[in-house]
Amino acid sequence: MVKKILSYLIPIIMLFLIIGISLQYYISSYEPEQFVCHKGKLLMQIESTMYTKAKGVTCEFEKNMLILEEQS
Repeated sequence: MVKKILSYLIPIIMLFLIIGISLQYYISSYEPEQFVCHKGKLLMQIESTMYTKAKGVTCEFEKNMLILEEQS
C-alpha cells in the first residue's frame, strides 16, 4: 500500500519541482541596469557584473528619474 502511494507521489512531486524551477528561471530573469547612481556617483556597466565610476559627473535618483549633473 505504501509502495503504491509513493510510486504516485514521487513523480508528482518531481514534476512540480521541475515546473517550479523552470518558471522561476524564465519569469524572474534579472538583467542589471546599465547606469546606477550610488552615493552621488554615476556607475556605468562594463560587463554583466562589472561597473566603473564616471569621472566629472554626479547623479541623483528622484521619482524614478536619473538626474545627471556635470562637475566643473
